[in-house]
Amino acid sequence: MSEHSGVLPTLVSMVVCDQVIDDRLTNKKSAIGIFNTIVVTKVPSTIHHLGILASLTEISGRAELELRLVRDSDNAVLFSGKGVVEAPNPLAVVDLLFAMQGIQIPEVGQYAFELNCADEPLGRRRFQVLLRSGGPGAPPGEEAPEA
Repeated sequence: MSEHSGVLPTLVSMVVCDQVIDDRLTNKKSAIGIFNTIVVTKVPSTIHHLGILASLTEISGRAELELRLVRDSDNAVLFSGKGVVEAPNPLAVVDLLFAMQGIQIPEVGQYAFELNCADEPLGRRRFQVLLRSGGPGAPPGEEAPEA
């Protein structure tokens, strides 16, 4: 349960990428391979790994968050995970790193990652899944995000 004062945190940014690197010495985060489109060779398909970097502020105390992967065409929730975040003060910006593996994509189309707090949406990041036509330059069996 959230222990916030009724004021929801503010989502500053959210990116979908190949991976997020967290430098423990400098506390800097690097989003590597940011993309908006994933090209697959077949559907259903598995995205073997991807990262999400989200930044929040205006967190009062503790806030329970939920990250969901939704298909836009029918709002079907394909993945959901919950966690709690805390901030030292409401002005602090907290970076959240998500490493996702084995995400199942049932069909081509528009999808979105949504970040919610107390069942209220904070924001969403859309991406598109396309089917590779399989021309002569297409490597067989490769499923990778395409920039």
